[in-house]
This record gives sequence, structure tokens and C-alpha cells, in this order.
Amino acid sequence: MQLTTDQLDLVPLDVERDLADLHAMFVDPIWSASAFEKPAPDLAASRARLDQNFGDNGGHAWALRSRTSPRALGVIGVFSDQGTSIRGLGWYLHRDQWGQGLMGEAARAVVDHLLGLPGIDGVEAWIDSRNARSLGVARRARLELAGRLPRMNGGVTSQWLVMVRAAHPIDPTVISIRSQVPVRDVMSTADLLVNLLGLQVIYQFGEPEVEFARLGLSRWNGGPALDLQRSGEIAPLTLGVDIGVPVDPVYQAVLAAGLAVDARPADMPWHRREFAFRLPEGHAITVSGASSG
Repeated sequence: MQLTTDQLDLVPLDVERDLADLHAMFVDPIWSASAFEKPAPDLAASRARLDQNFGDNGGHAWALRSRTSPRALGVIGVFSDQGTSIRGLGWYLHRDQWGQGLMGEAARAVVDHLLGLPGIDGVEAWIDSRNARSLGVARRARLELAGRLPRMNGGVTSQWLVMVRAAHPIDPTVISIRSQVPVRDVMSTADLLVNLLGLQVIYQFGEPEVEFARLGLSRWNGGPALDLQRSGEIAPLTLGVDIGVPVDPVYQAVLAAGLAVDARPADMPWHRREFAFRLPEGHAITVSGASSG
């Protein structure tokens, strides 16, 4: 169905009708650089891009039009259906339309519409953390940060922010999951993980010897954490860590620290690059980041 906003008509996408207008956007080198990708080489590549993104999405894609011109100013829609009630959302806008609030206005209308449909429980957008404009669009549509993913984008390892909004927000019963790791020396292990992985010491307890320390992704409370607890009895654990920086320099730091390595960096079939090492007590840590390919 067609949607309307203060400035726009959002018309159901018709690739045959809208391809030429959208291709002019995809070939713009400045626009492409802002999206951290290469310009489309030809009309067929632009068609393939639209088909791949929106070709099997149940018709939930719209071309943006002003009321004074038939030109497609951009496109917004959910990605091809992956069989879940959480639907991914993406958008593109011609560069000469930036700065007018058009896509934020469109995204708000589209998200409101989608969350009123049966079978859609939530909408999420994955956005490169360097793309300030797109993050502004997500916030205009009242999407909130839910997490981060490591991705390779434009040949550079980047962090993608997962921006989400639920049809019916519910406070979860479990608000955090932490691993509890027994170690012989809490602060030496904490220092090691701070130096290798960039973790932050949120809290520590014990005088003169520290008996407990909580390590977080940042200094803020309430996020994912790792608890270190002094113990004389060590049963080795296996931990997984996702990182948003290149994997291989972290591997080199592990080698420099003299730690045992179980697996060298390798690209996995699930589009991650991983390696595994052990802490002095024998705890195994698998480090996973963006694939190099």
C-alpha cells in the first residue's frame, strides 16, 4: 500500500519503473563512498542489488517521491524474507536530497506501518558505526541500539550497530548473562585481558589481595561482563569473545604475551575469522571477528 508523510509519497517499489532513477544514485561515486562501497558498474548491477535486497520481501518496499516530481528520490524496505518475525530494514537516498530529513520521515512512517502488520514482531537495521547520517535516520524512526556486530565493509573491519524497535516492547526476565571464571590471581588475569582485548575493570573487591573483579566491554554498568573470582580449584572453561577490530593483531598480541594457542586465525564458513588461545589456568578463549574475505 502507498504511505504518505508531510513531504513524501511512499509508493510501492516497481523495479522496472524506478530502476533508472535509483541506478543514478548507485553510480554516484560520492554517494557510494558514503556507503563504504563501490559504484554500480552498470544498470544490471543496480537491478541485481535491488532484487537481492528487496526481491522477496512480500512487497514491503517503497520508492520515495515528492509531490512535484515523478522521480524516485530513494528507496526503503525490508530485506528479503528470512522466515523470522524480526525483519531487517534498509534504505538509500539520492545525495542531492540529503539534509532535508526526508529519509528519517520515511523511515518513521515505514516502521510504524510494519509494526502494525501481523507476523512482524520487530524491525532491525544494521548500520556501519561510521555512517552518522544513517544512524540519524534510525533514531528518527525511534530505533534503539541493541548490540554490535563485527563486519568487513569497504575492505575495512568495522562495527555495525544493530538498531531495533519492537511492536510490543517487553522488559526481559534475564537482563544479562555473565561468565564466572575461577583464577589464581584475579588482577594479573584482569590486566592480561584488559591489555589483550580492551576490556575494562568495572568493579573489584578484596584487600590486600583482590578476590573478585568484574570486567566489562566499557566502564558503564549494566552491560555484558566477565567475572573473575580467586579460587584454588580450577576447572578450565571455554569462552567465546566477539571483537570489532581486526583479528590478526590481537592474535599477535596473544603470541607476544607468551600464551598457548589452540588454533591460528582462519576464516570460517560462517563468515567469521577466529583463533583460540588459553589463559594460564587453562581456560580456552575463542576470539571471533569479521572475516577477511
